[in-house]
Amino acid sequence: MSKQYAIKQHKGQYRKNNKTPYWHHLQDVVKNLEMMGIEDESILCSGWLHDSIEDTSSDFDDVSKHFGKKIAQIVSDLTKETRLPKNQQEKNYLKQLSNSSWQSKVVKFADILANVSDLKNSELNRMQKIVQVKYKIKYLNEIKSGIIQNKKRIPNLSQAEIMLNSVLKEYGQRKITLS
Repeated sequence: MSKQYAIKQHKGQYRKNNKTPYWHHLQDVVKNLEMMGIEDESILCSGWLHDSIEDTSSDFDDVSKHFGKKIAQIVSDLTKETRLPKNQQEKNYLKQLSNSSWQSKVVKFADILANVSDLKNSELNRMQKIVQVKYKIKYLNEIKSGIIQNKKRIPNLSQAEIMLNSVLKEYGQRKITLS
């Protein structure tokens, strides 16, 4: 149900290459969660919905009505307040990620992994890709301790860590240890 809802909400949206339907990113996030061994339906559902409040006409109440308050809270934790000035947005978002639940953090990790892995399909130049990776590393630093503290709940975290570090290496970034 969350997959259909997300696809419908993101209809007409595309990735930055203007070719790939946006919902492919959502699917990649859920695949990353599944690859990590996440089976909790509320987390998988949140993977499909993680950009719904930020990038569609859905709000917290819509997500809560359709999927429950727990999922709406996870999605809300992953939503930037886009009405603020850009620098304030980022500052608030980093704090928000840091204070979020472990469930929100694992969805964000799957999102980061999907985004950096997809850079190879982007039409950005190498420098722009490196800038994108550095942004994602800032987010990762805010969720890292919550991921590490809950690694027992993430059976295949080491596999995701290997994937992440492979991409980071490609862009000349330091290795990140999570497991």
